[in-house]
Amino acid sequence: MARNTRGTMVLSLDLELSWGRFDKLSTNVLDAESLEERTHIKRLLALFDRYEIPATWAMVGHLMLDSCTRDQEGQAHVEVSPQPQFSWFAHNWFCFDPCTKASLAPSWYAPDIVEWIRAAKVHHEIGSHSFAHIYYGDPECTSLVARADIKAAVNAAAQKGVVLNSFVFPRNQVGHLPLLKSFGFRTYRGAMPALIPGARGSLRRIANLLDQFCGGSPKPVKVEETLPGLWNIPGNHFFMARHGIRKYIPIASRVLKGKRGIDNAVKTGQLYHLWFHPFNLNTDSDEMFSGLEQIFSYASRMREEGRLNILTMEEYAWHLEKEKKEPSAASLG
Repeated sequence: MARNTRGTMVLSLDLELSWGRFDKLSTNVLDAESLEERTHIKRLLALFDRYEIPATWAMVGHLMLDSCTRDQEGQAHVEVSPQPQFSWFAHNWFCFDPCTKASLAPSWYAPDIVEWIRAAKVHHEIGSHSFAHIYYGDPECTSLVARADIKAAVNAAAQKGVVLNSFVFPRNQVGHLPLLKSFGFRTYRGAMPALIPGARGSLRRIANLLDQFCGGSPKPVKVEETLPGLWNIPGNHFFMARHGIRKYIPIASRVLKGKRGIDNAVKTGQLYHLWFHPFNLNTDSDEMFSGLEQIFSYASRMREEGRLNILTMEEYAWHLEKEKKEPSAASLG
């Protein structure tokens, strides 16, 4: 894109609570972590208001429900049909769904969080992270399964008066893009570029850790209209949690990486896309929030200087469409 334009910063959050990791952690652990995550969501909203940072909250659709129940045979969400069946998960996908109401299971339902987001001073976008956190890129996720999941997510959002325009794939497994377009989605977050193309396993993990430790500049990403009217807005900076070996990565390195991403976007007129899950802030939360605040403060200053736009995914897609129709006009980058 043109070099005489401003850079663009986009921030997207994967809002899952217990739905994101029930295939990996016990429900007791997830319930405890989700309650802690809720406190971070309130703190994030306050921080966004302070620096006027809008975000795309990609929310698991089931979280928007006030309640749900099982049928007479004990089945959950029979209206979502066909349901996902993955060979690596031996149970029904909704086996851990408590099928109760939000007040009794706040880690599986979160209509109150929808209202927190709406009540913020800054205008945020509520996007989709699927209905039940299924993996669209898995070969066993058929188009019928994906369609049922998207339909359920759109319906759950509609009950709250939310129109979904942006999609974030669970575990970043991209798939079934024509279905997104058919349901009216305008944008999705594509996969981050690999530091070492083709690297897998330990080599990939080591490379990522070293890059984070050194605060390396996020790799440039290309915004692409993959289907007419459907834009891929890839992430390029994951704000990594501090559990396990990651605790040895200094907060200063995370901040440096963010500032370098912003600087590169400003220099090239392109994109810096920061993303994370609110539960990534559970460990060393004060330090993690300090790092985010430094990035947001820097981004805010760049915006005040007229060098950076800070947009939701939906807003950026709108501007990309406008730029496509008016190529001679000044664009956002």
